[in-house]
Amino acid sequence: MIRLKTLILKETMTPTRGSEPLDGKSKTNAKNWVFDRVNKFTKGFFSDEYWQPVQKIYKEFDALGLNWTPTGNHYEEERVRLSDGTHANVPMRKLWSFEVDFINNRDKEDKLYGHIICAGAGPTENPLDRYDVVLTIS
Repeated sequence: MIRLKTLILKETMTPTRGSEPLDGKSKTNAKNWVFDRVNKFTKGFFSDEYWQPVQKIYKEFDALGLNWTPTGNHYEEERVRLSDGTHANVPMRKLWSFEVDFINNRDKEDKLYGHIICAGAGPTENPLDRYDVVLTIS
């Protein structure tokens, strides 16, 4: 009776491999797998008010069935001299962070950490009118 109870408890507490698309992969393979599927959304320069490439990356995470969580976002500002000679703090980039949970090739819970950086490529007064996207996963 005790062995059956131990077996049942072990089964419910042990992560099961194969339920997520990254399960069973090494961390390096998991990073490459994710990057290969969403890197297409980082190509070129963008000019929109809604951070479309970031939204597309997150939608692709959902479509791929990843167990992911957004963990934050914020603007980074720099003090710049404007064309009229005054100074102002201007947002230069926006950063998003996320985590992806999976069971690695050693049947252990593991996590990928990612960052999406939209760096301004527009004019000094409003650098984020135009931006490029960089994706990093570790």
